[in-house]
Amino acid sequence: MYESASFRNNAAELAGRVVGLLRGGRAGLVTDVDGTISPIVERPEQAIVLPGAREALARLANRLALVAVVSGRTVADAHKLVGVDGLTYVGNHGLEILSERGPELVPEARPWVPRIAAVLDDVARMHAIPGVLIENKGATASLHYRMTPDPDQARRELLAILARRAITSGLRIEEGRMVINLLPPLTVTKGSAVSWLVREHRLERLVYLGDDITDAHAFRALAVLRQSGVRTLGIGVVAPETPPSVRQLADACVASVREVAELLCRTADGLESSGTMESREALAAGEIDG
Repeated sequence: MYESASFRNNAAELAGRVVGLLRGGRAGLVTDVDGTISPIVERPEQAIVLPGAREALARLANRLALVAVVSGRTVADAHKLVGVDGLTYVGNHGLEILSERGPELVPEARPWVPRIAAVLDDVARMHAIPGVLIENKGATASLHYRMTPDPDQARRELLAILARRAITSGLRIEEGRMVINLLPPLTVTKGSAVSWLVREHRLERLVYLGDDITDAHAFRALAVLRQSGVRTLGIGVVAPETPPSVRQLADACVASVREVAELLCRTADGLESSGTMESREALAAGEIDG
């Protein structure tokens, strides 16, 4: 049933809904990066943000109280990849922010940095799977197995190693799209990051876009925010690898990264058009009063 809904929610139709939500009050838009505004690739360093998405985010930053990027990448990497100044950047699944002083980890994550490094050393020593990419991001880590000859077998072997080592170290394991993420056992997630952004920027309305299991935390946070009176809309990017939780928790969906770029462009167009119309109406009212 959810799949059929995805065909009804194309970018053109959904843009009207997004513009209607963001047009009033203090509004914000938050997006994931990989799989949302940047196509999934074999190696993280090969990723690129679609130019249309980048341009639209810059335009939206001039219209909204907040435009933010919340990524599983390090915050410095996310900022470099997106490349738009004036946005708020949150990295490492909510554990890292980009402040005026540079990247900053939340204090409770710092003790886990050496523990994650130690576990990764063990994983590198214990596995012999060609094509596995081990990515140490400081406060978190990712084991990518997309390039292995047999991804299903690679996943099973990596999980078996982690069951012996990572879990005994207290780390939390969370899977994604052909990736296994290692995280500290903290309550900080993309969901808590979104809730913090809403409080920090006093938002009344919020749109979130994401595609993977870690984004499901954000979609759940939107449901809680709605109960407190914040108007929210969660948009999932549905692909063959999309986890069921994203399909179930998103309020609407698009079928590809390219559709996300189109949606963002149409949203920027709609908000700019609304602003121009409101300016004209205000000017006309002033002329009448005069």
